[in-house]
Amino acid sequence: MHSSDSPRDDHQPPPKPQPKPWRRLMGMETEYAVVVADRQDLSPEDLPPAGMVYEQIVDAIRRTQPAASGIYDRDQWFLASGPAVTLETHPSLWNLPGGLIEIATPEVHTATELLECQTAIDRLVAEAARDSETGFDLRVLKNSSDALGHVYGCQENYQCEVARGLMLLIYRMAMMCLMAMQLISQLLSLPFLAVIISIGMWQNRRRRKVRQGPENSWLDDQGNLHPSALPPTYLRIMTNALRLLHYPMVIGLRQVCKRIAFRRHQKFLTAHLISRIALSGGGHLENDGRYVLSPKSMVTDAIADMGGFDGERPIYVFGHWLSLLCARSFFSPRIMFELLNRNQRMQIGLSDSNLSHSATLFKFGSTALILDMIDRGKTSDLPILKHPIQAIRALGEDWNLVRRVSSNRGEVSALEVQRMYLTAVEAYVATLDEAAQADAEITIRHWRKLLSAAGAFRRDANDTQPAMGHIDWLTKRVLIDSLGASATWPEKKKIDLRYHELSDDGYYQQLAKSIPDLQLVDESTIDQRRRSAPPGTRAIRRGAWIREFADGESNVRAEWTHGQDGKKTRQF
Repeated sequence: MHSSDSPRDDHQPPPKPQPKPWRRLMGMETEYAVVVADRQDLSPEDLPPAGMVYEQIVDAIRRTQPAASGIYDRDQWFLASGPAVTLETHPSLWNLPGGLIEIATPEVHTATELLECQTAIDRLVAEAARDSETGFDLRVLKNSSDALGHVYGCQENYQCEVARGLMLLIYRMAMMCLMAMQLISQLLSLPFLAVIISIGMWQNRRRRKVRQGPENSWLDDQGNLHPSALPPTYLRIMTNALRLLHYPMVIGLRQVCKRIAFRRHQKFLTAHLISRIALSGGGHLENDGRYVLSPKSMVTDAIADMGGFDGERPIYVFGHWLSLLCARSFFSPRIMFELLNRNQRMQIGLSDSNLSHSATLFKFGSTALILDMIDRGKTSDLPILKHPIQAIRALGEDWNLVRRVSSNRGEVSALEVQRMYLTAVEAYVATLDEAAQADAEITIRHWRKLLSAAGAFRRDANDTQPAMGHIDWLTKRVLIDSLGASATWPEKKKIDLRYHELSDDGYYQQLAKSIPDLQLVDESTIDQRRRSAPPGTRAIRRGAWIREFADGESNVRAEWTHGQDGKKTRQF
């Protein structure tokens, strides 16, 4: 008797349906630079401080929609439309010019939804800067490096299985050991925190003897300690002491990140992330006159690491894990145990901010599809680079697209690697149902278009028309070259920066007006995403809760997964 003839089979549950491709949580965090448009009559001392600019831009945003401050960071704001706004600078630097405004998209399920939300956020922050009450003509740059060589930009986030089987057990055991180390570090750090608070109180009393007024308080109106009120020397000593106490735990976490977490993804996705800069790089003119595809590629120095703890700039960033273990665990130890879940947030740091809609859609859509292939074990056709860090540098400064790097398929160029991935993805998508194929075809269509445009330029350096507005680095290169051979570095740098300006004076914005098909999101969708997140997402529930309670008198605060209304906690 065949097994199918057994009566027992009639009562077996039907096989579990395969998850729909790329229906995974994803999101992007973009760091925007805010600059004063006309600085001719301003000295550096006259420029507005970062804290004031941020507060005024947040106020302008809050005039358009309800918002709730963060539970763990009260200077962070969660908007009713789904995003979260943060000032990316140390609190001790709030009174100095600079700083970056980071806005994270709502958590979404498809690349199309992400592009819609990101386009709405670009409009939102540009208009908030214009309407802010700082007294300065502020402009927002969506780029990845400034004139001083500081590299920032965006980071991508994807929900993935951190490990499977035995490796998942090893991962969980390792994380439990790190949690125990963190609890010990917290106990040892209590005396140092007491000293910091005591110094702050002493500093506050000393200042009040000289000048009276609420602006001298070392606490804000919500009771938060401002490190800027502490003596810099003492603050530096105490900060270094706290870092030293946590360093053993950081060393252990680094090993987990490099050797256990997302091993399959790091093996089979890395070549795609490195080579895709030929299609989605933002372009950058360096101080020595060199032009590179991606400013992020020039500073990336590790495959997986914390990201900034010791100045490192990895492809896969685990700094948010360090934050969960060290900072947020003070408020809620339960947060640490979320790191034991099978599904975790994988953060990618090798990603430039794009103006091109095609590049943004390709970047997220292609990565999501490749992650699906990895999750289902369809990896035999995916290339692997032998020396990833060396390959990043080699390909990053290869704007002629001619360099080749070592892989398991021999010496390959960036475009050849992308063609390998595209061929593998197309074969994988052909095995899916019609609805899934229709979703994936949107990404594949733009992937082909970008590869074709880059290939045309590779064959003939004068054939740049197909790439204009679609490939950011190549579009910007054409604009810079149009100045002629006699152009000075400042003239070229002006184009390098103003290409990314989110205003009518921005060079990409002017180009988009002349090429209507560059915008892949229509105005009605942009307006809708400025009011609410895509349907079926957790951000919809969070936004509805913020609209209901944030404008009331209750003390409402929010996080990505939950909110607090007084002593009540609401899970989203």
